[in-house]
Amino acid sequence: MNREQNMAGESPQMDMELEQALKHFKSSVDAWSYAVSTDAAGSRPRTAAKLAVRHSWRMAAGWALGCLLAAGSLTVAGHEIYHRQQLAKLAAQKAAEQRAAAGRATAQPTSAQPVSAQSDQKAPAATVRKVGVGNEDSARSQDSARGQDDNLLAAVDSDVSRQVPAAMEPLAQLMDDNGTQ
Repeated sequence: MNREQNMAGESPQMDMELEQALKHFKSSVDAWSYAVSTDAAGSRPRTAAKLAVRHSWRMAAGWALGCLLAAGSLTVAGHEIYHRQQLAKLAAQKAAEQRAAAGRATAQPTSAQPVSAQSDQKAPAATVRKVGVGNEDSARSQDSARGQDDNLLAAVDSDVSRQVPAAMEPLAQLMDDNGTQ
C-alpha cells in the first residue's frame, strides 16, 4: 500500500498491522542472514590464523637454526685458533731445544769423530801458532789449516752433490767447474 491509499480513508488499524508484519519480516531476515553467515564462517577454514601460527613457528625455527649455525662457526674458529697456538708453542719449544743442543755442541770439544780420523788430521792452527816460534811456522800452519778446511769442504760437497741424470749429461758438460756457463 502506498500513502495515497492511506490518505484516501483506509483504516489506521491496517497500517499498524502492516508495519508490524514488515518489522517481523525484517527481523527474521536479519536473523536468518546472521545465522547463515556464522554457519558459513564456522565451517570455512580460517587461513589467516593458521598461516600466522605456521609462519611464527617457521620464523622461530629459522632463528634457532641461524643461531646454531653462528655458534658452530664461532666454535670452529675458536678451535682453529687454539690449534694454531698449540702448534706455535710446539715449534717454539723445538726451536729452543735445537738452540740449546747447538749451544751444547759448540761448548763441548768435538770428540764425535773416530780416533783414527783425528790422528790423521793435523793440529788446529791455534795450537800450532802457540807452539810455533817464527813467522814461517805460523804461515805454514795457516796454510795447512786452510788446506784442511778446503779438503773438508770438498768432502762435504761431494757427499751432498747429486749425480746428473743421463738425459742432462750434455748440459752438464757445457757447465764450468764453478757452475757458470
